[in-house]
Amino acid sequence: MPWGFPSHQGLILPLWARWPRAFQGLALCVGAGVPDIIDGAIGITRGRLGQGIGHSLIGLAALSVPVGVLATGLIRGFWHRYVLPRQKTRSGPSWFELLDETPQRSSAASWRFWPPRKDLARQSLSVFVGAVSHVFFDFISHATFGLLRPWREVPNWFPAWWRHRWGSIDLLVYENPYPIAPHTLVWFVLSVGGAVLYVRIMRRQQRAARAR
Repeated sequence: MPWGFPSHQGLILPLWARWPRAFQGLALCVGAGVPDIIDGAIGITRGRLGQGIGHSLIGLAALSVPVGVLATGLIRGFWHRYVLPRQKTRSGPSWFELLDETPQRSSAASWRFWPPRKDLARQSLSVFVGAVSHVFFDFISHATFGLLRPWREVPNWFPAWWRHRWGSIDLLVYENPYPIAPHTLVWFVLSVGGAVLYVRIMRRQQRAARAR
């Protein structure tokens, strides 16, 4: 899969950069990692990582928004309580503050764990769109994919040449060796491209904020 951070976030952040009123940046970024958060939590209990219900349609429909909104609140709370108060001098808003739309002079007491009602729909939409983007980019960079889990197992969505192995790499956190195949090239391009997009977009937004 493309790197959980910052590649998945970079691949979806152009939506926030283009339509900042429609999407909330932090929620969009968290949503782009939600499928991995869900399956990562499940993987800890079973002792190995891998795609599961979090990367399926039912996971997108039933789990992505509540888990994403909760995770957004936890991340926001940690930042405002433990990170922001320790920043004595700043030349401009940090990347996190831009994504979270935090006023530069805000205090630790000014944050809200749960978004205001007027922002809940926007944040929920952002989480969901981010989660959909994650599943889509994983889908086109994998040999197999359980999109219809648990109703139906369709592991091989692409032709055989897509899954033809040139080799494999043993990874400690995965049950099976990771294959090196044509789809791995797509994974690499998405991973590098997403990371570059993330850095470029956030730097551009930071320069724009400092100029205002």
